[in-house]
Amino acid sequence: MPNHPPSRLQPSKICRILLHTTYYLLIFGSLSFAVELPLDFHGRGMVSKYLNSHAIRYNMDVVVELYCTVLRVGNSAFYLNYRDDLEMGLQQGGVSFDPRFGHYYIAGGFDYLMEAYFARFYFVHDCVHDVDTLIPGTPVFNRFRLQFGSQDAHYSRSAEPSGRFDWNATLGVYPHFLYHGWDINAGADYDFETILEANLNLIKIRSFRADLSPKLHVTKGDTCLYHQHLIRALAYYHHQGKRFGVSFDYNLGNNDPIKNPDKLWLFSTYIEF
Repeated sequence: MPNHPPSRLQPSKICRILLHTTYYLLIFGSLSFAVELPLDFHGRGMVSKYLNSHAIRYNMDVVVELYCTVLRVGNSAFYLNYRDDLEMGLQQGGVSFDPRFGHYYIAGGFDYLMEAYFARFYFVHDCVHDVDTLIPGTPVFNRFRLQFGSQDAHYSRSAEPSGRFDWNATLGVYPHFLYHGWDINAGADYDFETILEANLNLIKIRSFRADLSPKLHVTKGDTCLYHQHLIRALAYYHHQGKRFGVSFDYNLGNNDPIKNPDKLWLFSTYIEF
């Protein structure tokens, strides 16, 4: 992995840009449209354990994510999304909670909700940090994504699904230009990406469901294609917009330069709202 100086696009700057966008949308929308400020929050928390890892890096993961619809004008909405992944390695003596890497994501964009589908355009800034270790060249990424899918695949609907099958497709681009002398995408040679996700309900008994969810993720680099493919089995109970469940992930193939738990099983417990 090449070493690059850290990006100057700090989270505080990204947040200010997103907040300014919200402000101007509010002013413009109030002139001609009925503007709502729903502040509709959704989120999830997840604790995961790798079951067959022989590497000290892949031991446990903890994920916390929060999604908020800030502004709505008719069928269109502006949202903010924050996610933090804490990766924990394995130490001797039975120590499992050993933070090694922190990977955070800050996203903001626009949704357009239709009767059966949704379309989304958004920006993602994410960065990987070595915990308690000063290492120059922190991987940092800035990408634009365009997403389209069935309505049950939308974040605000995922905790309370209604159908038997949902799907979404995402196209992403990693622009490469200098910001104060630094490449805004440093740490891996990503250029473009395609993500296909689906969810098939296998069992439905009142509020209990069991699903199967494959995910295909291909990223074009400068010299090769990076693959992050997995299949997930889920069992969960959902009620009044909340979901409690467990999942098993199997990494079918992964050669990503940042994180590559290839052929590893991951067991997770999670809650969504």
